[in-house]
Amino acid sequence: MEELLFVIDMELELLKMRILGVLPAVHPKSAKNFRWTGKTTDLVELLYALDTCNCINNGEIGVEELADVFSEIFGVEIKNCYNVYMNMKRRKDDSRTYFLDELREKLNKRMVESDLKGGKFKKR
Repeated sequence: MEELLFVIDMELELLKMRILGVLPAVHPKSAKNFRWTGKTTDLVELLYALDTCNCINNGEIGVEELADVFSEIFGVEIKNCYNVYMNMKRRKDDSRTYFLDELREKLNKRMVESDLKGGKFKKR
């Protein structure tokens, strides 16, 4: 009986923390596993872009905290975000945002192909 009361007390404490926003709410859909299959550098480039544009929490979340969240979501360890960013800044090409450039190019190509096929797009 004591164990049962302990479990109930713990569950109530966790519920209070979720209500207060200390712990995130658990959603059944979030149980689905996602995996980042690109380069970690690409994910860091995306993180800095999202941070720069204040896309998450109106910019009130730092890059390191955002990296922790993405690490948890995508099951990848992101180390030394700032060092990766500094390496991106040292790139010598015309554009230093390789991944974002690739995203832009491929998304535009997808839209063109979709237009040519009457609005339909099929992944290969």
